[in-house]
Amino acid sequence: MSAELTLLFLEKRVEAARLCASITEPYATGSEPITPQQLADDYEQVCKELDAVYDELKKLNDSLMKDKTLEAGDIRHIRGRVATAVGEVARAAQDMAAQIRFFEAMNPGDAATTKPALEHFDRIDRGTREFTVPDEPEDGAELAPAEDTGLAKEEDVDPMMM
Repeated sequence: MSAELTLLFLEKRVEAARLCASITEPYATGSEPITPQQLADDYEQVCKELDAVYDELKKLNDSLMKDKTLEAGDIRHIRGRVATAVGEVARAAQDMAAQIRFFEAMNPGDAATTKPALEHFDRIDRGTREFTVPDEPEDGAELAPAEDTGLAKEEDVDPMMM
């Protein structure tokens, strides 16, 4: 599967995890009733998905240089999208962690139930901070053809038109 197609599926999985925050919010805030264990299970499912997506994004980023079918510009483009997706993973983890903190503040007796998910989201968030995408082109990568720049040659330019 091409890198761009793989990345598209990963981006959609991150988007789905972000949407889970809007689904779980009424339960975390107490406006909808739910058992603490059921909420903790939902959070754990989102944790697993975010973890899996983040791991796959790291693998994709690392494999880009090994893919000989991609040009330097394509690699830069995909790496930019990977960096954006990793940022979305971080935001999703932060959103879910904030919900858990609110739930724990409102339900101190049930805080132990959701604490493992909170720690998991915090680990994901910390991991995304360590993720880096190189901005510069790889050594030997040509940014533009050296011969054909698209500009008129000096001898073809009329000095009167300058």
